[in-house]
Amino acid sequence: MKKLKLIIILSIVFTLLLTQAGAVFAAPSAQEGFIEGTVTEVSCETNLETGDSTYFVTVEVSEGIFETVQIDQATAEGLGIVTAETVCNSDGTVEGAVLDVVVSIDPATVIPEEEVPQHPVGAALSMFFTDITDYETIMAAHEDGTGFGLLAQALWLTKKMEGDSDTFMAIVDAKKTKDFSAFVMEDGSTPQNWGQFKKAALNGDKKGNLGVVMSNKDNNGNGQDKDKTNNGNGQDKDKTNNGNGQDNKKDK
Repeated sequence: MKKLKLIIILSIVFTLLLTQAGAVFAAPSAQEGFIEGTVTEVSCETNLETGDSTYFVTVEVSEGIFETVQIDQATAEGLGIVTAETVCNSDGTVEGAVLDVVVSIDPATVIPEEEVPQHPVGAALSMFFTDITDYETIMAAHEDGTGFGLLAQALWLTKKMEGDSDTFMAIVDAKKTKDFSAFVMEDGSTPQNWGQFKKAALNGDKKGNLGVVMSNKDNNGNGQDKDKTNNGNGQDKDKTNNGNGQDNKKDK
């Protein structure tokens, strides 16, 4: 009786083991998260300090859907994409890469993209003047030799002039070259220096009453609104005066 029970128990255990093994063998070869498909394009870059090359591999994971990942030399060789004789050129092209090979890339072997931290001052300026220009434009101007203090001034002047990114860059360039011919003052002349330009641009500090405008804007040659006509004393055309600034409609 005991022997029979033992045989039954062993049979049950053996059946369970077979069931688990069958489940393992029946499991699909594709593992969740793996990047699987056909390699369609390979480019590379070489670290000048270490001499190590990494490869940007584009995989067609399904029809018309592509995914590009960066992997190291060993991983690329293991996948059969490159060999030890493969050459990574300085322009990013690869000599000896194998295309149309079917791969299954473990996400653990993928080199994560590095996020370049933004400069705190450049980021602050781009956030404050987001309606004028972007971080990249500000940093490009800074890397070209313009300090953040001057960039902040140029952005503020651009805002006062209701300008855009092109106006901002024109101001920066004018300050650098000392050529303000891109701007016209109220009397039709152009500023001769940075101080004169700032004073004109901030005329009265009133929105819509700027003393300087971009020269390609529509004006009547003297920087004033073409809808207004005056006789030199700044009064509205609807009024006629006798040269002393008083309305001649009034009885003396």
